[in-house]
Amino acid sequence: MGISLDSNFWIAGYRPVVFKEALRGFGRTESPTNLIDLKSVFPMRRDGAIVFEECFDRGLIDPETLKATEIGEAIARAKAQQRTPLAKALTLLNDFLRRVSELNQGQRSVRFVNKVWLFGSVMREQESVGDIDLALETVRRPEFVGNYEEMQRHLNKILSTYPEAPKYWDRRWAKESWVTNRALYGSRRHPLLAGVQDGIENLASLGVPCRLIFDRERGGQVNDPILPRHPQSTGRDGEHNLPAEMPDLTPRTIRPMDARWVAGFSTWGMVSPYHIFRGWTDDAHKLFPHYPEGLRIVGDNFRLNDDFWKPKRLKIGGLDGRSAVCVINATQWWGTSVVLRRKIDTNRTAWTLNASFGDLELHRSRKWVELTTLPDIAAAISLILAVDAERMLRRAAEVSVTTTVRIELTESEISEDLKSHLVEPVRNFLKSRAIRIEPLDWQGPRVEIA
Repeated sequence: MGISLDSNFWIAGYRPVVFKEALRGFGRTESPTNLIDLKSVFPMRRDGAIVFEECFDRGLIDPETLKATEIGEAIARAKAQQRTPLAKALTLLNDFLRRVSELNQGQRSVRFVNKVWLFGSVMREQESVGDIDLALETVRRPEFVGNYEEMQRHLNKILSTYPEAPKYWDRRWAKESWVTNRALYGSRRHPLLAGVQDGIENLASLGVPCRLIFDRERGGQVNDPILPRHPQSTGRDGEHNLPAEMPDLTPRTIRPMDARWVAGFSTWGMVSPYHIFRGWTDDAHKLFPHYPEGLRIVGDNFRLNDDFWKPKRLKIGGLDGRSAVCVINATQWWGTSVVLRRKIDTNRTAWTLNASFGDLELHRSRKWVELTTLPDIAAAISLILAVDAERMLRRAAEVSVTTTVRIELTESEISEDLKSHLVEPVRNFLKSRAIRIEPLDWQGPRVEIA
């Protein structure tokens, strides 16, 4: 019993198995840095950053503790498979119960199936199911109780009719189990029956609703009411997690991403295009022709090196990485610091990412901006805004909203130098798609740049 991830289901434009593998990786280290850079899961760091944000917005990772929530852990343990329509599952269940009756009435087993308990998604009659959750109560037939030699002779007789039966048995009771399973499941167990439990111990310890659907003493199939838990259950065993149903993954209202993903959430804020683009690719060179050694993306958790210039703005606080983040480019001799502010406005026809620039600060109170510091700052800001917009497109498509996605750059509070050498380069990077904005193979309207 547990969550089955439907392969036809999408979360923010990603297959659910991407979230499953991301959460599994996150569970090993609980490191945002490691999550967004999972090369086996994400083709680019930006994909990891988007999924990480969606984990926050869908209640899969707690933003305060940075630990997977119960829902997140359930997704990490989920099975990635296509879900089955309820009608098809019920047909398979009826066929299984027919096999149970045949086993009880025939002589091709040494056990009886006394009762079959149903629980999980089939019992709840969900529209589609991942598997059929059953617990069987079986008992050895009276003529073989305490008569091991006779039981072995009978088992050998049955096994002689199966050419494919194993020739060697590594456990004393393996023959009994093999013959019983062959009678119940045939030559190959159906995947929907993979989790059928022999015994009710696990069902009782789970303490979940269940229904008796087969009772040998009463002649076979029965239509008993749903019980709040198995009669032998005393409630949920503390060692067992609640069986997971597919949770509601409706996201919270979209907001700007934590821009510190560009720096891999490093508290030093260092930006490495090699790691962002998975190598010195053409895309990396379009934004960063040279390695940006002095470039930093920092927030309130900054921990800059002792010899690195520390703008006074960092001491004020309020840099959460979303509504405000500080972008710095500096060396020992020159430097520029600017705060990027973002917010997302949504209505029925348009989702707009508003970006503004402020709190300009120059190294050692210089009067003029060192223009050579601005290209890398513009490149970093363009990357931040482009991935924000990609996530907005993915989210809008998920909720089937026909809307325009727009990036709007505000210039009202900055100097002419910054307009010419910072805002315009950002606008040009975005308009020319020097940095990709739309998801790969995107077929919808392009993001507008204003």
